[in-house]
Amino acid sequence: MNTRLLVYVVLQALCLMYFLLSAGTFNSLGMVLPSMVEAFGMSWAQAGFGFTLLGTACGIISLAPALTIRKLGVGRTLLTGTVILFLGFGLLYASTGVMTYYLGTTLLGIGYCFCGTVPAVHVLSSTFQRRSTVLGLYFTIGNLGAVAGPLLWYGSQSAGLDWRFYWLMFACASVVVGGFCTLTAGRLRVAAPGDQPSSSADAPVEWTVRAALGTVQFWVVVGAYTACLAINTTTHGFAYQHLMEHGIAQDRASQLISLSALVCAIGSALAGIAGEKTSPRALTMFSLGCLGLSAATLALANGPVTLVLWMLAFGAGLGFSYVSTVMLLQQYFGQRASLELYSIMMAVSTSAALGPALGGAIKDETGSFAGIFFALAAVSAVLFCAVALLRRPLPARAHAPLDEAFQ
Repeated sequence: MNTRLLVYVVLQALCLMYFLLSAGTFNSLGMVLPSMVEAFGMSWAQAGFGFTLLGTACGIISLAPALTIRKLGVGRTLLTGTVILFLGFGLLYASTGVMTYYLGTTLLGIGYCFCGTVPAVHVLSSTFQRRSTVLGLYFTIGNLGAVAGPLLWYGSQSAGLDWRFYWLMFACASVVVGGFCTLTAGRLRVAAPGDQPSSSADAPVEWTVRAALGTVQFWVVVGAYTACLAINTTTHGFAYQHLMEHGIAQDRASQLISLSALVCAIGSALAGIAGEKTSPRALTMFSLGCLGLSAATLALANGPVTLVLWMLAFGAGLGFSYVSTVMLLQQYFGQRASLELYSIMMAVSTSAALGPALGGAIKDETGSFAGIFFALAAVSAVLFCAVALLRRPLPARAHAPLDEAFQ
């Protein structure tokens, strides 16, 4: 297989893996949770903590695939993640109580980290010149998994299959897709970041990790990504149950969540195209604004217009956030240290996993998830203002005073 063809096969393999991850982890767990809560007699705080473990493991372990990619290569990194994913799905299938549920979600978070966006963003950013477009394609195809997940769950329920069979399907699929990724990506030679040209013509200087960590701009970008991730995980964790508690039928709730995922996929495609011409900062502000609006409208969920607005705002904001934050990070700090900086951003964003844990606790205390969604809307508004005032860092002034980082 020639190199050019191999590059596109690897792109397809990585997209397929992200499709599986989107369908089988964050997007599916919120759908299956009501059945698991009933089966194990869990409280919603316990159920939400499993979601928190999924997000926490995904974030904390983010530096590990960066290390294994440098030391062992992309192929072995993906193989490691495939094994962990299989164990995670297998544990959920065989789960007998809260502790095995916790262990299963933790393993899924680790597997997600090794097979998901960390290796994919590194490979695609290092291989394709039009990075915004290819990342938009990657997140678009992957986000279609978020459309498929809720529909697959509803279809399996309609066919009389239980939640254990659902997890078994994903355990088998992880082996097939993970094997495909390992065999193809392992054959691709990815150039070292130091050999790559700078991320754009107006940013010739490549940052080091240490210098980037000393800037306010890096931490604002991380904060923006964390806010988007918090709204994402909390919404996927509780939207299904929240909508049913507001009188929405199961099939309608599943359809709304799937439609929001479809909007998300379309949003990622548009963000990839727009990223070639539009400032990543403007795209990041758009995603934060939409996600904040989605959290507020979901908290209300008081009519068809509100629900449609939530669906559109959540899907568009989430779709743009995937591409915009990656491109903003690379525009500000270049490509040389992008693998480590992206991994650090993923690790720090682990704090977003507090959303489902707090949401579950608020639900147990107040009887509603509305409080956590209003809180997330407020956080999003604060980060929107911070990004709006942000300006590009200059390497010679990496340690400039705080007020010089903003316009």
